Amino acid sequence: MNPNIEYITDLRSIQFPNEWYEANSEDHFWFQWRARIARMLIDRVGLPADQPLKVLDIGCGTGITCQQLARQTRWTFDGVDLNVDALRKCDLGPGRILYYDILEERRDLAAAYDVIILFDTLEHIEHTQPFLKAVFHHLKPGGVLLTNVPALMGLFGVYDKVAGHYRRYTTATLAREFTAFDVSVLDQLYWGFSMVPLLWLRERVLSDAMGDAAVIQKGFVPPHPVVHSLLKAVMKVETAIVKRPPLGSSVMNAVRKLR
Repeated sequence: MNPNIEYITDLRSIQFPNEWYEANSEDHFWFQWRARIARMLIDRVGLPADQPLKVLDIGCGTGITCQQLARQTRWTFDGVDLNVDALRKCDLGPGRILYYDILEERRDLAAAYDVIILFDTLEHIEHTQPFLKAVFHHLKPGGVLLTNVPALMGLFGVYDKVAGHYRRYTTATLAREFTAFDVSVLDQLYWGFSMVPLLWLRERVLSDAMGDAAVIQKGFVPPHPVVHSLLKAVMKVETAIVKRPPLGSSVMNAVRKLR
């Protein structure tokens, strides 16, 4: 076991395709695109990137988001996940790597963080309200939760099922997730407008007959370096020109905990 992992929760088996982690890379256009949008949203809502805020990444996986944002901020990142294989690949520098079920709501971690990142995790949660209650348990009053989720149920298909998604969102349905809590939605936006037709085409190519590994490979990994370069170019053009797309393949929002 990775000696850097703090095992707070008893080990358990979980259902998640490890092939997705094997396809992960900071070089992947989608991770770069998401990081760009995150930094845009951070600036929009006035989160101080130049201050040493304490941040928790829930569902951190291999730590790519933490590593990307750590280079752009003075923040310190702790990461939480229940996938040991992913955490073994995680390097958060001075931050803590926690094998921890946030539903335990440990007292020593109550209101411990200035910012919580919840990127592409909420769609994996069947019962979201108890989960979000636990998320806010760890956030300081006045702290900000940054959430990213896949968008548009019309795009839900084989890839989502294999990846363990229960749903995709709109800005409205994502905002409704927070109505039961004492929070304020600061901002939200779609991103990946250019990806919408590509995801529609993806569902025409994938089938239930494929194995999980093949679905993840074909659905997430660009088929050729030239295609990958083109997708990076599309990312740069869209993020430079279209600041608030009317739709997108994902939706991100920022929510402030009021007390």
